[in-house]
Amino acid sequence: MGYRKTTRRLRISLQDHKEYGVVDDGEEAPLAYARGKSLEEYLVLEGLSDSDDGDTRSVLVRQMEEFGDSLISWNLEDEGGKPLPCNRKALFGIDNDLAIALATEWMEILGGKVDAPLADSSPSGGPSPVASIPTETLSEPLPPTSVPA
Repeated sequence: MGYRKTTRRLRISLQDHKEYGVVDDGEEAPLAYARGKSLEEYLVLEGLSDSDDGDTRSVLVRQMEEFGDSLISWNLEDEGGKPLPCNRKALFGIDNDLAIALATEWMEILGGKVDAPLADSSPSGGPSPVASIPTETLSEPLPPTSVPA
């Protein structure tokens, strides 16, 4: 049996965000789950590859719309505490800074950002060989031996 391809489910957390990570007691930082993208889709979203369908939207608009379409769930509520629907329309209806912060985090995770540090059980590797390679100061270069014409 071979590898069965599945779409990744990405956790988009603003827990450590400079603005949205600071929350009052009893509140949670913004958290969303969104689908991953294929390499081709990611390269188009980054503006590194052209879209085959002649898409003329800006890179930012394309990223925001794709993020909205990729959303699975989130913990966002309106000012009255009512959960906001988790879709593109609701994404475009929230504060622009929050929407961009969520989409930026999603793009960074798509690009390989790792959320947490390595576990304590992760081997740290050996010491760098650079510190143990003997070095010596090079002498000054010799003066030129040719005579100018």
